[in-house]
Amino acid sequence: MYEPNQVNESLRIGLSMVYFGYISISNGICILFSPSYTFEGDVLQSMPGTSIALLVRLLFIIVISLTAPLIVIPAGELIEGKLGLENSEHPKKILVRVVFCLVCLGLAEYIPGGFVHVVSFIGCFCVSLTSFVLPPLFVLQLSSQQKKTPTVIDSVMLCDFGVFLLGIISTIITSALTFQELIMR
Repeated sequence: MYEPNQVNESLRIGLSMVYFGYISISNGICILFSPSYTFEGDVLQSMPGTSIALLVRLLFIIVISLTAPLIVIPAGELIEGKLGLENSEHPKKILVRVVFCLVCLGLAEYIPGGFVHVVSFIGCFCVSLTSFVLPPLFVLQLSSQQKKTPTVIDSVMLCDFGVFLLGIISTIITSALTFQELIMR
């Protein structure tokens, strides 16, 4: 980055843009394609065959095509490390990554509902953990390191601990609900 001291500001702006983009796109799709505002299953299956639906499908394809390497490369490197292929030639690495993609494609094709639910469960757990549990835990660790006497508990630490417990409870509840839906299907 040209000006490293601007990282926090650029990250805040970028995350805000993504946040508002996701909210407006998801609500826009919901309003455009479902008068009842409910979807049973995949939103792409509920869309009618209009040009807007085709545009949304093409945009999904572009997003997946651009983000798939961000998933395939680290996962492929993990598999290569377990197989002892870290320093091997490129054809073996390419073969591992292609096989990984084909296995994921096969799972998605033969277990379409199950694959979506497993990915939803993993996503739900990871997002709630990183959003609601880890930040207050890190704040608690930092504030306990700054205090000279760790036995003194002030109202700020008590509030942070409450947020931490609330994060754990929300992670457990959302993960349990998602897992229950996975089991029921």
